[in-house]
Amino acid sequence: MDEKVKLEVYIARPPTTKCREVVAVMEEMMRRYPDQMRLVTFERGAPWPEEPSRALKYALQKGSTIPMCYVDGKLVVGGKVPAPDEVQRAIEIAFHRKKSG
Repeated sequence: MDEKVKLEVYIARPPTTKCREVVAVMEEMMRRYPDQMRLVTFERGAPWPEEPSRALKYALQKGSTIPMCYVDGKLVVGGKVPAPDEVQRAIEIAFHRKKSG
């Protein structure tokens, strides 16, 4: 089982300014926890680099807003750029779940 927290972003292809900002926030989180997380980027209309989380896959099948970001299969925000503290909180919850789960 993958013990790293998985960050997922769903962005437009080519990325909009808002999409690039979402990726930048998630990359900043990766710099904070380089050995504890991994980032997967899904682009609309492009083949998936790997299987998305169940929540993201469901959103993709329903027609979804862009951009979206998920932390360990939980939606953080959709349609806007998350504040770094929003993502940070979601990451801390994911770390706690992994420790106690």
